Amino acid sequence: MQKFSISLLVFIGALLAASEAGISSPIIGVLTQEVYVDGLISRHFDNKTSYIAASYVKYLEGAGARVVPIWIGRNRSYYDDLMRKINGVLLPGGATWFNQSNGYADAGEHLIHLAIELNDQGVFMPVWGTCLGMELLVYKLANETEHRINCEATGMAVPMEFKEDYKKSRLFASITDDVVDTMVKENVTYHWHQFCYTEKDFERDLLNETWRVMSLNHDWNGVEFISTVEHIKYPFYGVQFHPEEPLYEFTKTSIPHTAAAVLSGQFFADFFVSEARESNQSFSNATEQARTLIYNYKPEYTSILGSSYIQQYLFTNVEMEIPEIPEIPDEGGNNDGGSSGGYIPIVVPGGDGSTTMPLLSGLLLTLVLLSIN
Repeated sequence: MQKFSISLLVFIGALLAASEAGISSPIIGVLTQEVYVDGLISRHFDNKTSYIAASYVKYLEGAGARVVPIWIGRNRSYYDDLMRKINGVLLPGGATWFNQSNGYADAGEHLIHLAIELNDQGVFMPVWGTCLGMELLVYKLANETEHRINCEATGMAVPMEFKEDYKKSRLFASITDDVVDTMVKENVTYHWHQFCYTEKDFERDLLNETWRVMSLNHDWNGVEFISTVEHIKYPFYGVQFHPEEPLYEFTKTSIPHTAAAVLSGQFFADFFVSEARESNQSFSNATEQARTLIYNYKPEYTSILGSSYIQQYLFTNVEMEIPEIPEIPDEGGNNDGGSSGGYIPIVVPGGDGSTTMPLLSGLLLTLVLLSIN
């Protein structure tokens, strides 16, 4: 009995250590974006007000994360509450204007400033911006001063053009030489944007004191623009290209799907999810967590209608409020694929519903009492 108790104590100690070390499957919020009245989605679907391209969800899941949709048009308290439960934020690319009220930009502003507050309080909160998301990050942290210029970079697959000191960045500090060699020699980054930031503008307006520029590219007309940045103080990252599209979008022949392009896209997904694993925030319980996850929604096959996205999650104002569901049981159910089969999951703090510590503490106390007897 004593040997058994000691073994179990060691096992529980290992679980406790793992729970303190971080989480393996972080929950990342992906910001939704407004649907326009005269757009393709409005013509084919009734009452849809916002969307997320499914490729962003797959992109994060493919690196081991889970996704929560973040609604637009909410008040500050909604964003404040959610930001204290998730482990990172992704601001996706898309097509909208920064002056659209109660939309993507307004919600993004709340998220960015709340991320700053959390990091200043010692709570690690990474933010990733892709294409329009990168532009929004820079715009909001420049006090909404517009620094973008027009450029011609739609449907463009090009190699990375690293700056000499790129390895001094957090993003590329641990990148291997073989991955770098692939990125600089092959067309691995896919661009689809009409606005760009330039180093000249960054230097003129002192944005280079806030942002580290790690790579550049040139548009169809030879105009040089910034393609990757990271904030010098905060764990904020931006890429002007779309790392998710070579992996999960197949609507344009210009998107590269080579092994090199897939390797490149996966590198960025892996990096950001590894950043999110450093966050130890969590939902208060498994039921609350389950009610917020993207699995409550079904993606639509929209490329068949002419969309540039293979699939999209489409939301109405009603769907943004998930009805109350019963508490998730610990015991197993039937064998329809929706049960634990009798397995009682151990939930780890930080994105998995914080029920582990009471469970482990109870087991530990029981074993101590048994060993005494």
